Amino acid sequence: MKIKGAGKMAVGAVLILLAGLLLAHNLVEDHAAGSSAQAVVQKLKEQRPQENGQQDQSTIEVRGTAYCGYLSFPKLQQTLPVASKWRFSQLEISPATYTGSAADRDWVVAGHNFVNHFGRLNQLQVGDKVYFKAASGRRYVYRVAKLEVLKPTAISKMVKSKYDLSLFTCTYSGLTRFTVRCRLLQIK
Repeated sequence: MKIKGAGKMAVGAVLILLAGLLLAHNLVEDHAAGSSAQAVVQKLKEQRPQENGQQDQSTIEVRGTAYCGYLSFPKLQQTLPVASKWRFSQLEISPATYTGSAADRDWVVAGHNFVNHFGRLNQLQVGDKVYFKAASGRRYVYRVAKLEVLKPTAISKMVKSKYDLSLFTCTYSGLTRFTVRCRLLQIK
């Protein structure tokens, strides 16, 4: 009887240790993602845009990735670069354009749920402002219009909306997508 109890305690201790290692790994990954994003934002602020046709479609290349600009969330005291093209691996560094564009007013941006990326979007409220500084130099001002949770299969609802900007990330369970819908207020 004592051997069975000791075995269960050992298994429990191993599981707690593994959970601690997973948490440590996630925290290190989150910190690295935040540091990478801030380094990219700094490069974007320092560089001049290289036009590739239309003014609002310009990008700036940083470390081999084209960025269309950066988003600023005053309420969250956070600024994040936005890659111009979505790749799952890109989300380890920064949010990325899932579809559309700021200029076409149908922009959808995906981001990882790292605390240092889109993990705090759920702290935004209707009425909060979101800013986008495009690589072209234009500044877009948005206001949060709606917060919603969508199923991962609701792709059509995500991309075909009446909103000018949609930001989304996985919830911590991974079973749904937390989405922030924004309306454009002005372009400067």
